[in-house]
Amino acid sequence: MRQVFYIILLANLLQPMRPKAQSGDSALIHSLLLQLDSMQFKQDTGEFYKGMFKGYRQCGGRPHNYQPDNNVFFTAIAAFGLKNMLPSLTGADRQIAENIVSRATTSFPYFKNRYGYPYYGFWPTNAIIMPHTLIFKYLKQVFGQGEDADDTVMILMANDTDDSTANVLKKRLVSLSNITKGKKIISTYKKYSTLPAYSTWLGDRMAPDFDFAVHCNILYFVLSKKLPLVREDSATINLLAEMVKNRDYMKSPVFLSPYYVKSSILLYHITRLMHAFNIPALEPYRKQLAEDVRSLLPGSYNTMDQIILRTALLRLGAPAPKLDVNNIADFNESNQKSFVFFQARAAFPYPTPLKKIFLHWSYIYYYFYCPAYNKMLWLEYLVEKEKIDVVKASSEQKNRISTYK
Repeated sequence: MRQVFYIILLANLLQPMRPKAQSGDSALIHSLLLQLDSMQFKQDTGEFYKGMFKGYRQCGGRPHNYQPDNNVFFTAIAAFGLKNMLPSLTGADRQIAENIVSRATTSFPYFKNRYGYPYYGFWPTNAIIMPHTLIFKYLKQVFGQGEDADDTVMILMANDTDDSTANVLKKRLVSLSNITKGKKIISTYKKYSTLPAYSTWLGDRMAPDFDFAVHCNILYFVLSKKLPLVREDSATINLLAEMVKNRDYMKSPVFLSPYYVKSSILLYHITRLMHAFNIPALEPYRKQLAEDVRSLLPGSYNTMDQIILRTALLRLGAPAPKLDVNNIADFNESNQKSFVFFQARAAFPYPTPLKKIFLHWSYIYYYFYCPAYNKMLWLEYLVEKEKIDVVKASSEQKNRISTYK
């Protein structure tokens, strides 16, 4: 009888163990995936293409001119985020995510370089820019910025592009990097201006431009595609390492990143890169980054900042405090609607000190919003949290078995 008792006890200990919180998170993950699926366009609307998520744009100055904006950015980064989650999703959840990513890729060709090169722009190639504006929509040729590295690398990673295409982009990135072809950046700190790091833009007419978050995304692309590392990769890594060492992402985030602007968002990007790849030059700063994330939490009043800061902590391997958002209704009613993940500030190429002044002139910058992307970021946090919960449960189970033995 005693042997039977021990066998039953051991069998219970060996059962796959799932933490109680996980069942609730799993249900929420499933609900969020269904919502993202419902928010994706299933056919062209005349303004948005099939596979896109609806986006909006608002002028920083009054009147705010809140209008629909058919940029590819949020669709591309949402597809990239979901693609990264696929290994952690199973069954119906994985199928929903795969369907969303697959539909998203059908919209990408509308934003591709007009000559067929694997470079992509923020707005459709054969359409106006800044739709619904009075003047800016007519200035496409004046701006002449062409395609950009940020949208391009996200699209190519979401698309699972082949090595040949990835190398075409890599050559383009190298050819337009700082101090190449006689062009030198004038819109960064002097101490960084001589580094041959990658530029934000892919257009020939654009001057070299640095953005902390864009550099994180470019390196993510290069490392994920296992492309040969060259001088420009080393320079970009060293640039990020110096900016992290000097804590520029906390001291001057707007100057460092005119498109992402906030310390919380810059920390989200650098920790995403470090979580995916071992980059020796950045490893010494894990503790510093975690401390800075924790220092931002008490003063971050937007729900989305609270979410991405927790995601950053989890990616650093640090404990994250419990999030007080437990259902979709609470999330929808929270202040997440006012969260700005991406901005466009026209003063990005100005030299110092003009850049520092005009970056804060509200009439020449725009906020961009995407309700679906906010939910994707929350989903991402829940998936990261669930992975850690599973690891903890497995460790506790092993400890219990070891103690019994």
